[in-house]
Amino acid sequence: KLVVGLPAGGSFDSIARIVAEKLPSRLDRPVVVENRPGAQTRIAVQAVKGAAPDGNTLLVAPGVAIFLYPHLFRQLSYAPFTDLKPVTQLVSWDIVLAVAADSPITSFEEFRAWATQNPDKTFYGTSGTGSLQHFLGVSLAKRLGTPLEHVAFKGGKDAVTALLGGHINAIVMDAGEVVPLAQAGKLRTLATFSAQREPALPQTPTMRELGLGDLETSGWAGLYVPAGTPEPVIGKLNAAVTDILALPDVAARIAELGMRPAGGPPQKVDALAREQFEQWRDTVAQSGFVAD
Repeated sequence: KLVVGLPAGGSFDSIARIVAEKLPSRLDRPVVVENRPGAQTRIAVQAVKGAAPDGNTLLVAPGVAIFLYPHLFRQLSYAPFTDLKPVTQLVSWDIVLAVAADSPITSFEEFRAWATQNPDKTFYGTSGTGSLQHFLGVSLAKRLGTPLEHVAFKGGKDAVTALLGGHINAIVMDAGEVVPLAQAGKLRTLATFSAQREPALPQTPTMRELGLGDLETSGWAGLYVPAGTPEPVIGKLNAAVTDILALPDVAARIAELGMRPAGGPPQKVDALAREQFEQWRDTVAQSGFVAD
């Protein structure tokens, strides 16, 4: 079974079900998706951590549960690099800085200038406190040398509503939420934090192009099993899932969610997680933020 730490109907649930639909023919056994929402996916992680290490229980984990939560929670009930073993990276997605379409700010340089001139009036919204987007804003403020006040909402829709209502100046959000609104003429995108330009936003520069390459990052999700799972079992799971992610129909369905299929060996996603773990260590510590 694939365990998902978020409710049915969301993007992570959809990814799990896309993969689960194709797995039985490759593993010769039924595959189900089990939603274990709550505690920012930590309940699901705990369930998989305690499962038998036989390859029958897998975790669909947002990358933040691996590389960011250890810095946020003083009482985290798992050690991601010892309690879990990676199978593969499932998907990745871009994160975007955007303003309302009717904002006087029309470029990143204008945003930089406006924030510098209005240090007590620049508010950016995200879908939650302690999110990757939250800390991207913290890092951006540090690089710009001017305060950016974080406003956390219960979800992306609430953040967009506040932005369009003029209550905040900008949002830092996943491309899957931003792109449809930008294409509908409601949002203006200023920059993406990813390594390459977002295909659906070809005119939007990356932070690296803007001289802020140290802010480069993407959202991602990976597939994990309990520590102690034999390497041959992980290898079989990796081959099956990587093959599924390479299918054109799967790639198309994932693209509809605003994401890109990934795949690759376990070592690739493990290296990514460890790199981002180090990348965000100081930023979180210096912010003084703790989630518990």
